[in-house]
Amino acid sequence: MSLLLLCTWIGATSIIPLSSLETAGYIQDVKVVGDILYAASNTSGLIIFDVSTSPKPRKLATFSMHGMTSIDVAGQTLYTVKGTSIIAIDVTDPEAPVLLSVTKTRNSVTSITVESQWAYVVGDGGVTAFDVRNPSKPIEGGTFSSFNVYTSVSSLGSTVMICGTEVITVVNFGVTPPAHLGRQYIHSLNCHSSSGVEDTFYIAGRRGVYTISAISPHDPVERFTRGFTGTMRGIDVLRGSAFVAGTDGFHTLNATEMDLRVGHIMTPMHGWQVRVREDMAYVAEGPKGVQVVDISNISNPTLVGGYNPISADSRDIFAQGGYAYLSGPVASLQVVDISNPKKPLLVGRLYDGTGSSVHAVGATVYVAGGTQLMVIDVSVPSRPVVLGRRSVKCAAVHVVGTTAYVVTLRDGFQILDVSSPSSIKLVNYLPFDYLLKAALLVSNNIAYVVSDRLTLINVQEPTVLGTACKGSTPSGVDVVGTTAYVAVQDGGLQVLDVSDPLQPAVLASGCKGCKAATDVKVHNGTAYLTTKQGMQAVDVNKPRALRLVDTFLNKERDLKGEEGEEEEEEEEEATTLSISDGVAYVSRNGLHVFGLVDSYPFVPEEEPEGKSSGEGAMVLVSVVAGVLLCGAASFVLLNRRQRARSKAGGGKNDDGYAEGELCVCEGGDCEMSEGDAQQDDLTEGDIKT
Repeated sequence: MSLLLLCTWIGATSIIPLSSLETAGYIQDVKVVGDILYAASNTSGLIIFDVSTSPKPRKLATFSMHGMTSIDVAGQTLYTVKGTSIIAIDVTDPEAPVLLSVTKTRNSVTSITVESQWAYVVGDGGVTAFDVRNPSKPIEGGTFSSFNVYTSVSSLGSTVMICGTEVITVVNFGVTPPAHLGRQYIHSLNCHSSSGVEDTFYIAGRRGVYTISAISPHDPVERFTRGFTGTMRGIDVLRGSAFVAGTDGFHTLNATEMDLRVGHIMTPMHGWQVRVREDMAYVAEGPKGVQVVDISNISNPTLVGGYNPISADSRDIFAQGGYAYLSGPVASLQVVDISNPKKPLLVGRLYDGTGSSVHAVGATVYVAGGTQLMVIDVSVPSRPVVLGRRSVKCAAVHVVGTTAYVVTLRDGFQILDVSSPSSIKLVNYLPFDYLLKAALLVSNNIAYVVSDRLTLINVQEPTVLGTACKGSTPSGVDVVGTTAYVAVQDGGLQVLDVSDPLQPAVLASGCKGCKAATDVKVHNGTAYLTTKQGMQAVDVNKPRALRLVDTFLNKERDLKGEEGEEEEEEEEEATTLSISDGVAYVSRNGLHVFGLVDSYPFVPEEEPEGKSSGEGAMVLVSVVAGVLLCGAASFVLLNRRQRARSKAGGGKNDDGYAEGELCVCEGGDCEMSEGDAQQDDLTEGDIKT
């Protein structure tokens, strides 16, 4: 260990993953079976919870698969659909889900329901039944073909109802081939989900809830409808009541008299699906997780808890004083307790507009984004309070004392007096070109503005001093003394001498092995870069001879986006970095925490029992020989780093999996193997590998 510390002291650097504060992505479907709640996220995959004792679901496990939006459970098997595949997952042990099979379908499928031995999948081209008596090898049965596009399927025995944008079709799967029983057109139906109970199909659609009688399937009749101000997306029926979730909250209705709305409550966001268990309703709320509603009194539903993960779409992060502050378009501010970097804890959240940039001074946080600059008191971290705001289209903010420097999208560079948050005043401004996005840092009375280039501005008398990095697509900047470090797309890092701000001089442009960078922070002579793949460390002690010293690749998830996403979506989501007390905090798809071995206190593994003090003395002698053994120490450092990463990744090999295992479940996380994805034409972006 001493030898390791010696080489760390003489300049070795390593990036060690400490923890992550997960995001649930976008939860769009839920299913409750007994005390177990299953939630489907389009980015995180399957999330399994225990809901037996508390209104706050306790997470048991995840099964990572990109694009999961519809699920159903039969016995000990969960079924979902993705693209042109049906995926069966064994959930006998909810803490260790296991992949059973991936079965191809003829067309793209979007929704699934399971009835007895049959799984019905719907999408382009109609509905198909699969015999799932053997979940490891589902067998295709009958198909009802149609030119209509259907979005939801539900069943009552062998009677299957499928619905889409404007049509409802009822099919008999009790005969071969499946027989068409009836069809009904409803203008602007826009069916989101459906449920079959007794002799009735219930449909949640654009204009409300529709009920279709299955007693006379040859002539399905729209029995009742209940109009709403918003779009209804999820529905479940229990004990004569219908429970509906949509864009205007959670509703309880009389299931036989749908025009009678019994109760209503607003939920944090738009509901996507709802499932009921006894006196609790579980609402899929997209990026805000799962909300739990007490329905013991259906006329007065009450929000009692839920699973509220950190938002996935944070645009910026600032860490100081044991807290990390994140801002984004959904949650304008999220407060995370990082007093223990290995166990970050989301403690506070504020939904008040959007955020694209955040900065903190003491117990005051400044959030810029959308059409305003907000000043927020976080002296009680669990309850952020807005102290004041100014209407301005902000792209970035940096605060020094009681002065806020703001880059706006249309109104140039502004200097604001924020000494009185309730009355923010404009002190000075400098006209600036229209910007789509920007980053900002103020150091020694010079503002460094990152847009399509790096611009240096004198903040005492706002004037442009100089520019640099034009054509390099810069995305972040840090300044140490008279040296500026710029994260760029080509070569990862540019180093500038800004001792003469009128003529910034390039010291280095790019480094060998460096990838396109999204942000940069310099700490103890090392520049840390965030990239699409993870993080990199660059030795900048000799600015004209940059040296890449470490690369951490996050194989499980791209820090900047899932593979297969459209380029435009990736462009909108930045990866930002903040360093506090020798720990790096990365904002993207949640919060990722990295220890920097050149400064983070590394806790050694316990010595094995029986090791003699003489052996320790021999190690000490080796330390005295320090420099001669630095090569060996580097190997020890690398080995220690790999072991730390192995622990973080569940003891996986270079391919990310334990030897001889198809599905690795470690700490409640389970993954599908790359081989299974490839043989069934699923991509790495679909299933995390």
